[in-house]
Amino acid sequence: MKRRLWIGALVMLFLGIFMGVASAQFGGNLTANESDYINITVNVSVSCMIDLQPAAFTWSGVPPGGVGDNDTEILGANYFALQIENIGSRNISKVWFNATYPSASPFARGNTSYTDAGNYVVLSNDTSTNQPSAKDFWFINRVEYNETRELVYMRDPDGNLPPNSSKFTYGRFRNASTEYFWMIDKTKGHCNETDAQLWIGSDAHTQEQTGTTNFYDPAVGGNFTVTQLDTYPQGTKSFAVGDVNSSSPLAGYAVAVSPDCAVFFSRWNRDYPFSFSGTPAVFADDVVGLPTATLWPGDSFALAIKVYVPYGIYEGVSNPGKIWAIVTSA
Repeated sequence: MKRRLWIGALVMLFLGIFMGVASAQFGGNLTANESDYINITVNVSVSCMIDLQPAAFTWSGVPPGGVGDNDTEILGANYFALQIENIGSRNISKVWFNATYPSASPFARGNTSYTDAGNYVVLSNDTSTNQPSAKDFWFINRVEYNETRELVYMRDPDGNLPPNSSKFTYGRFRNASTEYFWMIDKTKGHCNETDAQLWIGSDAHTQEQTGTTNFYDPAVGGNFTVTQLDTYPQGTKSFAVGDVNSSSPLAGYAVAVSPDCAVFFSRWNRDYPFSFSGTPAVFADDVVGLPTATLWPGDSFALAIKVYVPYGIYEGVSNPGKIWAIVTSA
C-alpha cells in the first residue's frame, strides 16, 4: 500500500514538473522580477520615389477607329486603370505625365515603322467605374502631323478649294472614330510665329459625315473656331502655344505647334512647352481629390486608362510606346 502511494506521489510530481515547463514555454503564469530596454532610432533618408503599376498594358484586336479598354486588355486581369503610389519618404506636391509619340506621320506608310502606341493613350480621373464616359478621357500629349495627301474637299480661310498649300497646312485631330480637321497659316515659312492662328473644325469627320471642312467664313457655311497662339521660346527652339478656344469641341486641351507644323494636344503633360502660364493642361494630383493636394508617403491614387486607335493605322503590333509619371516633392 505504501509502495502504491509512493509511486502515485512520484507520478504527480512528474506531472507537476511537466505542467510547469509547459506553462513556461507557452506563456504561463511565471513572473519576471526584472526587465531592461534599449532605445531604437532610425533616420530615414530623403528620397522621392514613385511606383507606377501595373508595369505594362497590352491591348489586342483593336480595330482602326476603335477603343482598347479593359475588354481588350490581355495581361490576364483586364486592367482598366493604373495606380501611382508614393513609395519614397518625401511628400509629393505635383504629378504629371509624358508619353512617347511618332517622329513623323505614321499614316500612308504601308507598315508600322512610324507608329508609337504611346500616342494612343488616354487617361481619366474617373475610376468610379471601369467604364468611365468617353468625354472624361484625354490624351497625354498627342501629336498630329499635316496631311500627307491633298484633300480636295477642304477649303482654306482665304476660300481656296482645295487649300493653297504654299500658305496653309492642315491635318486632323484623331480621336478614335471621330476626327476634327485643323489648319494653320504658314505664310512666313514656319508655324510657330507669334499671333499664329489655329483653325479647328467644330463638326466631327466620321464615316457617316464629312464634318467641318470649310475654314473660309462662318457666314457662308464654315463651322469652326480659331485659337490664337503666342510664341513660347526655350533655348533655340520655340513653339506657338495656347489653349484651345472654349467653344471648340477640343476645349480643355493645351496646344503647341512646332516650327515644322507638328501640332501637339496635351491635357496631362505639364512639361515644356505645356508649362506656359494659364495652360489648361493639368497636374494629375490636382484633379483626383487628394485631401490636401499632396501625395503623402505610402499614399496612392488611380487613373483610368484606354487607347484610342485612329483610322488608317497599319495592321499588326504598333511600335511599343511608354508613358511616364513625373513628380516633384514638396
